[in-house]
This record gives sequence, structure tokens and C-alpha cells, in this order.
Amino acid sequence: MVGLRDTTEDEYHLFLTNLSEEEYSAPDIAQLYRARWEVELLFKKLKSRFGLDEINTTDPYLFEALILIAAISLMMSRVIVDELQKLDAQQRESADDAAASSTRVPRGRGSTVVERHSHLIHLYVMLDLGYDLPDLDALLLWASRNPNPHRPRLYERVESGEFWPEFA
Repeated sequence: MVGLRDTTEDEYHLFLTNLSEEEYSAPDIAQLYRARWEVELLFKKLKSRFGLDEINTTDPYLFEALILIAAISLMMSRVIVDELQKLDAQQRESADDAAASSTRVPRGRGSTVVERHSHLIHLYVMLDLGYDLPDLDALLLWASRNPNPHRPRLYERVESGEFWPEFA
């Protein structure tokens, strides 16, 4: 067990570890725990925002790709929120307001806004990279089509008695 006094909070933080005292000092261990906690929070956010706790695959490559895509998306969200905070500070045009700016664009709210508007962000990035916008009519038509046109609808199965034959 390693203890470290936090002078700002006037309390001790205790860490249970199997790392040797000779190789790691108490501040080193505290820093490792802080880093570990950041990783825990990162995975919690990845699971809640990107549904990584509900991935239905046994393919390790697909699983790794999904984690990487989610991590990149989260990282980009944080970069965008940082830029929004800077933009807010610039618009206020004073050093005092710049310090208070981060509370005006809190990270959690900012990342939720980025998530909700990600489709627009993708379009702007696509345009900046020189790509053309997709054909909206073709896109909407493709998305609206029934992917299983030969499968009977539920109400048709219920009407015919196929769904619950014992009630027909």
C-alpha cells in the first residue's frame, strides 16, 4: 500500500499496488492510477456513447476496428469541443471572459452536440476534401426501400393465422 498526501485537498490518497517501492515512487504510482482512471473513463464513454458493450461479433479484427473507430470519433469530438471553447473565448474578446469560457461550453454538452450533428460535420469535411455531395434523391430512395421485400409483414402473418396458428 502506498500513501500520498494531497496538499490541495488536505487528505491522503491510498493506493493498493504490487509495484515495487524501489522502482516506483508514490507520485509515480499516483500518476499511473490517474492514467488508469482516464482509461476507465474513456472505455465507459465509448461503451455508453458508441454502444460498444453490445457488439455482436466474435471476429477480433472487427471488434478492434469498431473500438478504434469509436476512439477516433471520441478524440475528434474532444478536439472539436476544444475548438468550440476557443471560439467562444475569442468571441468574448477579453482575458477574464476567456477563463470563464470553458464553463459556457462544457465538455459533456459540447460532445453531445457534436454527436447529434456528426452527419453535418461529415458533410463539411467531405466538401473540404473535395468530394461531391451525395445525390439526395438516390440516397433517400435507397434508404427508404424495404431490404426484405419478399418477407411477409407481421400484420400479414397475424391476419393469415401464420403467426399464432393456435389462435387461428
